[in-house]
Amino acid sequence: MIHVDEAGEVSLTPRPAVPVRFGGGRDAEGPYTLGQVNIKVWLDQSPDHCYSTLKWTLDLPEGTTVQQVATAMGALLTRHEGLRTRYLGGDPPVQRVAGSGELSIEVWSVDEHHTGPPDPTRLAHELLARLASGIAPDAPLPLRVAMAVRGERAESAVMVFSHHAVDFQAMTVLGREFTALLRDPRGLAADVHQPLAQAEAESDPRARRRHEAAIRHWERHLRLVPQSLYVRPRTGPPAGGGIGQLSSPAAATALRHIASRTRTSRPTIVFAAMCAVLARRTGYRECRFPILSGNRFEPRLEQYVGTLAQSVLVRLDTDGASFDELVRRAFAAMLSASRNGAWDASVATRLHRRVATERGLYLRFEPLFNNLVVDTAAAGPPPDPVDSLADAASRTEVVWRPAPPTSMPIRFDLWQVDGLLRLSGWSSDTGLVDRDEVESLLRAIERLLLAAAGADLDEAAVGPATGLEPIARGPGWLLVDSCWIELAEVRRLLDDAFGAGAAHAFAVPAAGADAEPSVGTGLVAYLAASAGRDAAPASPEEAHARCLAALPGRLTAMTPQRYVICDGAPEDPTDLASWQRLPVLAEGSGRPPAA
Repeated sequence: MIHVDEAGEVSLTPRPAVPVRFGGGRDAEGPYTLGQVNIKVWLDQSPDHCYSTLKWTLDLPEGTTVQQVATAMGALLTRHEGLRTRYLGGDPPVQRVAGSGELSIEVWSVDEHHTGPPDPTRLAHELLARLASGIAPDAPLPLRVAMAVRGERAESAVMVFSHHAVDFQAMTVLGREFTALLRDPRGLAADVHQPLAQAEAESDPRARRRHEAAIRHWERHLRLVPQSLYVRPRTGPPAGGGIGQLSSPAAATALRHIASRTRTSRPTIVFAAMCAVLARRTGYRECRFPILSGNRFEPRLEQYVGTLAQSVLVRLDTDGASFDELVRRAFAAMLSASRNGAWDASVATRLHRRVATERGLYLRFEPLFNNLVVDTAAAGPPPDPVDSLADAASRTEVVWRPAPPTSMPIRFDLWQVDGLLRLSGWSSDTGLVDRDEVESLLRAIERLLLAAAGADLDEAAVGPATGLEPIARGPGWLLVDSCWIELAEVRRLLDDAFGAGAAHAFAVPAAGADAEPSVGTGLVAYLAASAGRDAAPASPEEAHARCLAALPGRLTAMTPQRYVICDGAPEDPTDLASWQRLPVLAEGSGRPPAA
């Protein structure tokens, strides 16, 4: 049974599951869609990622019965083939649709003697916690459902999905359809686009040409994108992740004012403000990083239940832009990137590896910005005047909670713009990007939106309006191949790859640069190949391969652009001139020859 004590704790007691039969469909088999291939490749690399399963809380009108939930769920399973599909993998991977079958809804009963209904949010949280074990891709059904009940009345219901089956927009569709089916089990149009039909459409020659163009788009940007847009000196040892969520009624009002003036969607405005804040803080005037594209641009895909979202690389130049101009550039940048939002992840993975090897980087492709809002509000003046923002800003909150790490140092998720701006900042390592830093970035975005609410800000005013100063980096920091790196961390990379004292990295200024390089530099590594050293590399190619193998997990290191293998090592391996006096056995970039 469920009870809530004074501390708000909830306990649950299971009840027999409710079987939901579905049928009337077809047994069928076919290839994965591009979206499914993308998820497979991603989860093959990160099988324990917190987003390997996705969670959704259903909207239950008061008085909803257990039977109504079961009936609506059965209708959803019959309607959408993706909810009754096994994802079998293989080469090429295969999905198999079941024409009929059964789903067991897990049920937990509520204490009949409870004096009042428990908090539905708390109930949903507890139900989701019991479904947290995940769903294997080849499970008979790619979803699990649970509900809390009082007698025959459902108090709360949740769904958990394999990411192979849905993305966030698909869950939104399912949530909306579930509510409609509670009202009328036969009220939805019968014809829906199914994943097997999507896979067939993606094999069309015109579609394939678009996918190939998207890969070319990736390659152009991969050769210029930093391995991480957001790097800063470490504030502590590696630590767990955390999420700060900004809830700001003032920023929501500001967005309405800016949207009315610029005729641009509110998520685009938030994206522009985030880029301005990152440019101010990181020192990059040109922001290049991954975002998510929903890929639902065709009418038949608007209500599609399947996974379509894929990462795209976006480029936004913040230089010389007023805030309104930055918003216009953000719209154009997101549109351009989204045109290249569907691609074959297996092909892209090979491309990523090749470019990473050539550049000597460890590239990360989780989105830095994920927009979960569909902005449907009609353009028009906001109801609240600009002079009300100061009072509304006093009600801003930032709530912090621990979270599992991701591969990006920080990411932003936009959850809501109507009435409240809900924007999350996610640190993957609070020893690198701590709680104070995350909150300062979120509040800087809010400050910039409030400052731009009444009128456009010229270029000189945008940076100061954030209230932030650029990250302070010491003399050991260098900008090499678009990446901020620490020379000391590159040297630690060499120590791990070849042994302490066997190699040393030096920053080499570009032609015409100052003797103390900071921008426009390259990295050269001198390595000892003394007789009898088992760990000594025999060639620049071997040296580069060993550096690449030691690179994952290092945000502020990259491999040298050139390797010089010497006969012996100097007494002082930190002295460049001493290395240069030694006989050279081999030298080169260690990279494969250009295709």
